[in-house]
Formats: sequence, C-alpha cells, structure tokens
Amino acid sequence: MIVQENQSLFDIAVQEDGSVLAVFEWALANGLSITDILEPGHKLTVPKSNFNNIDVANYFKGRNHKIATCSINGNNNLPEQPSGIGSMIIGTDFIVTKWQEQ
Repeated sequence: MIVQENQSLFDIAVQEDGSVLAVFEWALANGLSITDILEPGHKLTVPKSNFNNIDVANYFKGRNHKIATCSINGNNNLPEQPSGIGSMIIGTDFIVTKWQEQ
C-alpha cells in the first residue's frame, strides 16, 4: 500500500479494510503511532485485519476512491475560533463576581 498525499492511518484503515478499528493493526504492522503524519509515497505493510467491513472497503476500491482527510498544515485550514464577549462561557472565561462597594 502506497501512501497518497494527505492520507492518515485512519483514512487508510477505512479505505482498505472498511473500518476505522483497523487503524491499530496498520499502526502495529508499520511501527507507527495512529496519529503519525504519513509521507506521500511511503510504502506500508498491509496487515491481516480482524476488523474487515468488506462492503465499505469494496465501495472505495470499486470507485477507485482514495480517502485523504489529513492536513499536514495542522489547524491552519480550520476557521478561526470566535472570540469576544459573544463567545465567552460564564464561569470559564467570563467570571462573574459579587459587587463590593468600597
């Protein structure tokens, strides 16, 4: 199995075995962490999976779909988190205290 651009082990597990649970088998077979960033073109050892969902795997294989949901840019592609009074949570980042006159 050759890693495509922006693929994670989760993508590969679903694409090849039809189940996200197979991610642990892929990680163990290749000496990787399930959250490691994969290099495009890297060859992975294909494990024998106990978590096959043939229908899902065949869906992607039959359409020649490659799942690639990982971004090496981290959170740079996500929308900016809201800030300001409208997004504050009382008791967390908006603290209300009793008024004391001096």
